Amino acid sequence: MRRLERGKWWVGVLGLLLLMSCHGGEQLQAPPSTDDGIGDEDEPPPPEQPGDPPPVGGEVPDSGTPVDPPPPPDAGLPDGGPVGDGTPIPPDSASWRFWGPEEGGPREVLGVTQDEGGNLWVAGGEDGLCLLRPDATRLRCYTMADGLKPWAPWKGKDPAPEARYLKVLSVTGGPAGTVFVGYEGRANCESEFYKAPGVFEDPAIFKSGDADRVELQADGTLRVVHYDIHSPAHSVPGYGHREKLCTVNRIIWDKARDSLWFASNHGLAWGEPDYQGGEACSNPEVVAANEWVYAGGEKRQRCKFGVMEHVHPAIAMGDSTTSEDSRLAGDVWGVAVRPDGDVWLGTHIRTTRFKIMTNAVGHEGTGAPWNFEAARKQSEEKKHVANRIDLWPDAVAEPQFPTHAQRKDDLVSELVLMPDGTLWVSSFAWGLAKLNDAGMVTGYLLEGEGDRNITSLERDPRDGSLWIGHRWGKGLRRMHREGEFVVHNPALGGRAALPVWDIQAVGSGDGRKVLVAFSAQRDAAGAIVRPGAIGVYSGK
Repeated sequence: MRRLERGKWWVGVLGLLLLMSCHGGEQLQAPPSTDDGIGDEDEPPPPEQPGDPPPVGGEVPDSGTPVDPPPPPDAGLPDGGPVGDGTPIPPDSASWRFWGPEEGGPREVLGVTQDEGGNLWVAGGEDGLCLLRPDATRLRCYTMADGLKPWAPWKGKDPAPEARYLKVLSVTGGPAGTVFVGYEGRANCESEFYKAPGVFEDPAIFKSGDADRVELQADGTLRVVHYDIHSPAHSVPGYGHREKLCTVNRIIWDKARDSLWFASNHGLAWGEPDYQGGEACSNPEVVAANEWVYAGGEKRQRCKFGVMEHVHPAIAMGDSTTSEDSRLAGDVWGVAVRPDGDVWLGTHIRTTRFKIMTNAVGHEGTGAPWNFEAARKQSEEKKHVANRIDLWPDAVAEPQFPTHAQRKDDLVSELVLMPDGTLWVSSFAWGLAKLNDAGMVTGYLLEGEGDRNITSLERDPRDGSLWIGHRWGKGLRRMHREGEFVVHNPALGGRAALPVWDIQAVGSGDGRKVLVAFSAQRDAAGAIVRPGAIGVYSGK
């Protein structure tokens, strides 16, 4: 492993000048008025780099091509004060350690996490799930041959083995020796189950992807339990069998409430962290809150196979080629659990507060907490338009239906909740938005060309600062005060040119670590020309 040498560029006055990026004094911009049109001053995001995939699959599902953003407002908001303690920390190569293919790591790094036992787990794309044990110097990668299961059976039979596809997209550490693993489903997995009558629906496609609960055994092998994220017939009021979610972009473990949240294509799903297989869910409170009565008085249960799915703040759309009854859902990438247990979720289209724990507040007979259906309605029903937040506004607002030309899709990439209730939301295309606890947008940052293509965010538990990962060569930066950034690229070497797909912080105080997933670059043919890396930052 090649370590970056400590540089001397930051010594003295030169170091002080380099503390801030070229946007170091950027002001928080006020949100545009709700009746702003679609401007034409800015260009859309730069085209995809060859082999640098968009958020899911080969295109942006359910959202189309983002239109040009509106012109920026004339006046910014005053500085919002420190994000953490406000003290900028200069980049320091000695505080970083990197692992790549030379140390047994995957060629592509899409996520990195740590379980409570100190094991480092890596989402290695097609190279599988990789593990770095405490004090180890090399990683070990696991694939389907080791028990990973990016598919589920259909009618008691496994799909054809030759059609199975492995791509590990996301990881989240759990109890010691346990990691939750999200997969990419095969192309068209979201729509495969919904073909016209008489057309073959391939279970090797619609049963691909989803997630696993993986436990490391004493002998180094894995014990794997699969989360088949679906709803059997009549387990969800008004629906038959449902197979929509298949690609898991991020996973959040809410240890305090014994919950998992799967941020997936098309919507958000809930899961049991200790699921051991079988049809029945084990949490009695969840089971009681999600029992309902079917026609004829038969009792039904929404929680099945360790999951409940799904919710999305969808909107209707209208244009010359699409029915006005069409719904735009978009992929979920951003998830943040509030102190009250409700969940902020951000999609390509809208952001919402999923009131899974507070849905009875102001409503009668909803059975809160844990009533998934009641909470879903308060994000999706027409009358709850205020809970579908358009962060970067379309040209028209609900109840009007935006045409393709009138849309400015939010393309949310990540959410971070601050202790004061502030919610920072990043976009693959538009920069950062700041929301207050009530869900009102109070300003924007990083709206400049290149700066606005953000893939990941994380709050640093050591000082409350905000780590920001980019794509297209902008690397990694850290915000200590609103609008003031320290760029860490000088400590990253060539890795600064790689997309930063995931950032997770573990621990607290001086012992905390920031884990960074540097993805890979590919050529026009899809071959990796610059492999990715795992970065671990242990500095201040």
